[in-house]
Amino acid sequence: MQHKNILILGASGQCGQWATRLAQERGHNVLALVRSLSKYDKPAGIQAVEGDVLNGDDLDGAMEGQDAVLSCLGIRRKSPANPWSPVVSPPDLTSRSALSIVRAMNNHGVRRLVAISAAGVGDSRHKVNPVINLLIRSSNVAVSFRDMEKMEDIYRKSEIDSLAVQHVNLVDDQTPKPAKLVDRFRFSSRVSRRAVAEWMLDALERPSPFENSSEMIGWS
Repeated sequence: MQHKNILILGASGQCGQWATRLAQERGHNVLALVRSLSKYDKPAGIQAVEGDVLNGDDLDGAMEGQDAVLSCLGIRRKSPANPWSPVVSPPDLTSRSALSIVRAMNNHGVRRLVAISAAGVGDSRHKVNPVINLLIRSSNVAVSFRDMEKMEDIYRKSEIDSLAVQHVNLVDDQTPKPAKLVDRFRFSSRVSRRAVAEWMLDALERPSPFENSSEMIGWS
């Protein structure tokens, strides 16, 4: 396929770092929109601009000349490993930014977007182990899930060609083991951040419009 100009949002996060690195390796021209250039360890060959995804003007400026958008945005907790840890991001980060992203994409005629979500959000809720579901709903993880559900709804109802990638439990494994579509989120379900980033880039490169608005992925 032809090399694309890709705007990556959330490039400083763990999945975003993988997406940025892998997109560059595939020959794409990558622009990262980050909150602070001074705090962003920019990979060689990556263009980066400073801006806020909740600022429509910043997004509009970054969108100019892009062919596609890859969003690794997510709500952060003070301690990511603790489900009950306080939320440190705006609780409506992904849904508010989705409105601005769709507006900016429409302004510049950008049609394709792939966004990170999570298994258990939206139409995948019934595919989650009941105990895991209870943990999600009773902890601060629920803040993220409620917002991502609104985000998915915004993208689904827009006119852009969008896909929400719903991953199971994330692990830091650099083994190049590909993800696959899964129909259940079990206690044993795992997938690496690298595999998620690869899936998102593969999706971005598909020649045909997305058949579904979301895909749940894992290793098994």
